Amino acid sequence: MKPAKGQLWLIMARNPWIELHHLSKARVLLILPCNAAACIGNYFRAEAYSPKGWNTWREADVNLQELRKKGLVAFAAVDSSTLETQPDDPRGAIVLETEMERVRNPEGEDWGAPSWRWFKPTASGKWGYLEELTEALARGVRRIEEMGFSQVMALVNPRGYFLALAAAASICQVIDQWVLFRVPAHPRWLIPEVRQVAPQVHAAAQGKNFAGGIYAIPDFLPALRKEDRQYRHPLPQTWREYALLPSMRQARRRWEALTTHWQRGEDHD
Repeated sequence: MKPAKGQLWLIMARNPWIELHHLSKARVLLILPCNAAACIGNYFRAEAYSPKGWNTWREADVNLQELRKKGLVAFAAVDSSTLETQPDDPRGAIVLETEMERVRNPEGEDWGAPSWRWFKPTASGKWGYLEELTEALARGVRRIEEMGFSQVMALVNPRGYFLALAAAASICQVIDQWVLFRVPAHPRWLIPEVRQVAPQVHAAAQGKNFAGGIYAIPDFLPALRKEDRQYRHPLPQTWREYALLPSMRQARRRWEALTTHWQRGEDHD
């Protein structure tokens, strides 16, 4: 079924958020973390697990509401539960908002937060789970690239998710095209992080082209560095370079280049 001419196919009537069910107009894909509402097949339903009834997806939706109403910005999630439910699925571990049913748990139970302990090496030194997720994300990256978005941006906080996504983007040779925001793993920072990247997403949806790569957000770099001191196992080459953190000076320089690009672009509209 296709939307009628001039009509955006979305669901808003019964929900306080915008949920796209058709991506034909989408220019930008924003990849966000999965969350506990995955088990009921809808990342937007924060009230299913949060007393506040709010989460990263709802915050991103509110900050980008006008673009969402026009269908210009679509959401997706990195979700490792697909390794359990659909390990050989060619769509991989990137779940679009149009297909959230993929991650529904028939038992209705939370899949669990993707802690780093899931990804740590075994006693024999094998990094099997991180390898498996990287392979599944590479399938997802190739699929996303075929969909024709003008810009893909990702803000995912679990360390294993970020490392696997960065490695997958490199394997698929899009690491210099996708914008990957490097943020702390702790979820306490997610809402302010979404607010900081929303202007870049907005600008990309209006036709600005950003240089791809990894961008640490300076305001959250101290927290990221504090977390980094907890990790003891040396990473294999596949992921090692993506775990490196910039100095504050480097992070600010790259962030300023990103925001200056956006501001200068806005002046010419």
